[in-house]
Amino acid sequence: MTDLTSTFVKSVFDAGARVRHARVFHPRGIELSGRFHADTEFEPWFGTGERAVIARLSKGIGTPGALPDVMGLAFRVLDRDENPWDLALATTGTGTVGRFVITAARGWSSARYGSLLPYRFGDAGLTWLFAEPVVQQPGSASLQAMSEHLRDHDVRFEITASGLGAAPRPVGELTLHHAHPHEHRTDFFDPILNHPGDIALEPGVVTRLREFAYEGSREGRGEQN
Repeated sequence: MTDLTSTFVKSVFDAGARVRHARVFHPRGIELSGRFHADTEFEPWFGTGERAVIARLSKGIGTPGALPDVMGLAFRVLDRDENPWDLALATTGTGTVGRFVITAARGWSSARYGSLLPYRFGDAGLTWLFAEPVVQQPGSASLQAMSEHLRDHDVRFEITASGLGAAPRPVGELTLHHAHPHEHRTDFFDPILNHPGDIALEPGVVTRLREFAYEGSREGRGEQN
């Protein structure tokens, strides 16, 4: 990846963040905290038992009110070595082709999230991660509706994994609620930088472009990289 490409991508996202006075994509969101419990197959990476989580639900474009949008679910969980592991999912399809396509959701209840790019766990084949609501969530795409829902309810997601043409496998369950101020000590999630050493997002060239975009957006918001 050339320095020219790096500079260009960073500059574009830096400028976009300055204009929006927020991140370029997913500019507004709801700060959450909660717990993640990994399925046995994935305990070697996540660790055993309940793991503390901070998270964010957001609208990708930032459409007003209840208008449909690309919904985002980002969360940070401590891995087996107590290091931060960031996962950033957006509404996509879940089939063989649909998992590569970002889609708008009409509401939180119908949102199905995917990693878009695949992960490689150790020496295993490429695996996509998905999240699906377990209990009823608001039918509209309004951040206010979700915030009001969270006053009285937790939100839960089933996290699954699947390779191309393979049946989904359970990864774990994520339970979230409104975060208290002391629980949420960061406003950005970086899945490119923060992950266990034996896990990688593929392909490398795309992840490097994505990291340049993250860096530019943070610089435009005045946050340290």
